[in-house]
Amino acid sequence: MREIITLLLTIPAAITCTVTLCLLLVYLRRPAKNQQNDESPTVSVLVPFYNEDANVFLKALSLLDAQCYCLPLQVVLIDDGSTNDTPQQVKSWLMQPHRQRFQLLTRELNGGRKGYALDYALASGVLDGEVYVVVDSDTYIAEDGVHQLVKKLWSDSRYAAVCGFIAPENHHGSLIATLQHYEHIGFYGAIRAAQDQLGVVPVLAGAFVAHRASVVRQIGGWGDWLVEDISWCWKALAAHYRTGYAPNAVATTQCPRTYGALFRQRRRWARGRVEAFTTAWKMSWVKGLLFTPWFLFAALQFLFPPTLLMVPLLIGFKIWPPLVLNALILLLYLSFSVIFARRHGKNLGVAGGKLKKIPLFTMMLEILTWVPNILGYGDEILGKRKNWLTR
Repeated sequence: MREIITLLLTIPAAITCTVTLCLLLVYLRRPAKNQQNDESPTVSVLVPFYNEDANVFLKALSLLDAQCYCLPLQVVLIDDGSTNDTPQQVKSWLMQPHRQRFQLLTRELNGGRKGYALDYALASGVLDGEVYVVVDSDTYIAEDGVHQLVKKLWSDSRYAAVCGFIAPENHHGSLIATLQHYEHIGFYGAIRAAQDQLGVVPVLAGAFVAHRASVVRQIGGWGDWLVEDISWCWKALAAHYRTGYAPNAVATTQCPRTYGALFRQRRRWARGRVEAFTTAWKMSWVKGLLFTPWFLFAALQFLFPPTLLMVPLLIGFKIWPPLVLNALILLLYLSFSVIFARRHGKNLGVAGGKLKKIPLFTMMLEILTWVPNILGYGDEILGKRKNWLTR
């Protein structure tokens, strides 16, 4: 029995350690220079909203209006059946003069998924950009954010989509939000930077992501899935495109501040990873097979018992192999975060004092999100009804 337990605990840790080490080695290589492209594409920004806080939303719109881009942006606001007074306040705001080209689309009833709202704008025929930038209604974009994101997307014709660096804006005064802040400034950004060098970023941050419009027209929109950003990304990868990450395209967003809200969000995200894996297999069994290591890496990362919970068990039963491997994984996580911060810390506000907290705070968040991750995988496997779960 001891040998079986040791094996069951060692194999997932070994896989996670191996993949993480390989990604770190990839990231340590000198990044390939993107080709220069002097042409600037036209951009349509899609902003779906449903019962958003008016103050938050209007601030997000003001920052979009202040974007420094060489061409005027078409900003399409999609009211997904809101029942509060935010649409009226938005209409009043739109009557004022603005730098960008704003317009409002309205759905009578809420569809329950962000992807439905995006597809509504796609079907409306009003989008005229060569790039579709999707922005959440509670996301604040830095002044050059759209420029940096589109520049990255347009640097390689094989890019189907590129996401920016996202960090929680409302992380003060809440332990739940603080843990998420360190998650984003640490391993999240670093792992995406490494995956970008491979041209395979399996999870794009849907709060601020740019899509090549021609690819959207080719493979379709976002409404088929509960978690549209992950699944659309995997469908594009299965269609032989690349996905990327632009750490200089900075934005902040509103993160869950209570455990209940975090629980619902991570349960939905976990279900989205299974959706994405299924989508890749439907597109091509060859691609599905190639993406299996990424899916296993994510599944083991989120389903395997968190390190802080395992350490007492491993020490108590003197099960040394997985204990050593888990210690190595934490070291790799910290190394990733330190190197990422040195390369991009000035833009992201990542200082040395923060780096020391990343491993502990990451492990604490893993404990809090372990159960919702398991439930999310189960929701998709069992074919339960798909609800947005966030509102």
